[in-house]
Amino acid sequence: MKGKLKIMAAFAAGIFVLATCVQAESAELKAKFLERKPLLDQMKELGWVGENNLGFLEFLSETGKSEENGKVVAAENADRGTVYAEIAAQLNVSAEEVGKRRAVQIANLAAPGHWLQDAEGKWYRKKT
Repeated sequence: MKGKLKIMAAFAAGIFVLATCVQAESAELKAKFLERKPLLDQMKELGWVGENNLGFLEFLSETGKSEENGKVVAAENADRGTVYAEIAAQLNVSAEEVGKRRAVQIANLAAPGHWLQDAEGKWYRKKT
């Protein structure tokens, strides 16, 4: 419980997981996230990928799952994993817990029509 309170306090204080990293590679990671964003947003709009309940992207079907798109999704997920691990180490919680909290933020920020996975693992399309 104490770990969860630490996470909630950190997020309430304004930690934006994908944009804020404290180590030297922060600027490089942020640039990578921003570079991939237009393609990932397009893939989300087309319903090719969705945001799972662990804070990572998943292909929802074979449609759009080209080699190039697969590499972009894999790179995004790898970098998210790096950020989650950094934050987890700072907060003394698991990276999985950080990812789950990030998934909640992603769901709240997602555009209507994007696919999301709820805590129970059910996929749904955001309405508003």
